[in-house]
Amino acid sequence: MRRVLLVVGVLVAATAISYGALSSPAAVSCPRLTTAPTIDGTLGTNEWAGAGAAGPFVLRDGGMPALVTQAWVGYDARALYLGARLADPMPLGVQCAATLRDGAVMADDSLAVVLDPKNDGVGIIELAVNAAGVEYDAVDGDASKSATWQSAIKVGEDGWTVEIAWEFGAAGAPSTAESWGLNLRRNAPRAAERSSMAGEMPRATMLVGGPALRCELQPIDGPWYGENGIPARLINLSNTQQTVKVNTRVTAPTRRGHFFEVTKLTLAAGEARDLNVRYLVQRGGRGGVEVSVQAIEGTEAVTALRTATMGFELPALGEELDEALGRIADAYVAYSMLAEDARPFDGASRLDMLLARWRYLDSQQQRKASSAPDVIMALVTRARTLADDATLLAAELAPPAEE
Repeated sequence: MRRVLLVVGVLVAATAISYGALSSPAAVSCPRLTTAPTIDGTLGTNEWAGAGAAGPFVLRDGGMPALVTQAWVGYDARALYLGARLADPMPLGVQCAATLRDGAVMADDSLAVVLDPKNDGVGIIELAVNAAGVEYDAVDGDASKSATWQSAIKVGEDGWTVEIAWEFGAAGAPSTAESWGLNLRRNAPRAAERSSMAGEMPRATMLVGGPALRCELQPIDGPWYGENGIPARLINLSNTQQTVKVNTRVTAPTRRGHFFEVTKLTLAAGEARDLNVRYLVQRGGRGGVEVSVQAIEGTEAVTALRTATMGFELPALGEELDEALGRIADAYVAYSMLAEDARPFDGASRLDMLLARWRYLDSQQQRKASSAPDVIMALVTRARTLADDATLLAAELAPPAEE
């Protein structure tokens, strides 16, 4: 009896894992530019070199779009500037049904900009342009209210590019370190994709005059169990040395799948450095990767980039094994509640066999990083069968219901 209760306690403790994923809004630094870009739809080699790079665009549910979008932000005394490159393998097939200003531009292949200068949800400015150059603007959803801005697009062989300048007007340029609400949203109707820099959040945060640090981060690409990497380039836009922290977080359905790592490095003035941002996927099911890059200024860490959650999903082998273990625990409990003379003669051996099967599958799980997807799916099927067998045994051992 003591041995059975001890096993039950271990099994229950092993399955009592909670989920505590954390997520913060995406963020980007908006440096002050020494020279304004020319708004002609062509992303010149140097004219956006001093701008901040927004994190990878993600779908609203956190998944990764097939069509990649890169975007940059910067400002000067006159205007806020936004540039974007929207990849498309068939750019001549973009859909542009809207031909009149303030029409259904955002239903087309389009890029929309959402600005919240006070970051309070009031006075929101929305600008959009489709791949044919037709514009839309509105203030607090009212398209009769116009903003002062200009845009230009250019369609190329591998997609299209857009440049936007929104003028500050009489209010003048914002003060350094002001925090604005910002979102950049792309619609790609042919691919049935709506992606944005903010993901599931309504807006990201833009730190005006933030750290002079450009962080170019590639989207995650087919992560698998074990160690993965995200190609990144950090560029010190200042004329002084900078200390930088790169924080990488993986969230998962259970705490055992969480991962967090901090990398600290020093960039010389004007230095550009390529690195591979490491992250570990330790459990299956739905997960997400978030990366933030901070510049250390005195005793403060100021965010230069924070991505939206980049979601992924892998076969949930770990969760299936947790479920099987829980059901085996139920069977052990049912067995322990029976009087000794009422227990089936082979009950203990059948329980031990279930646990042995679970241990074998768990040992195979430890090698999942080097296992092919079909092997993982076969293990998932066996884990489900084990859970069903444990449920049947628990039902067999349960006392009959009183009439």
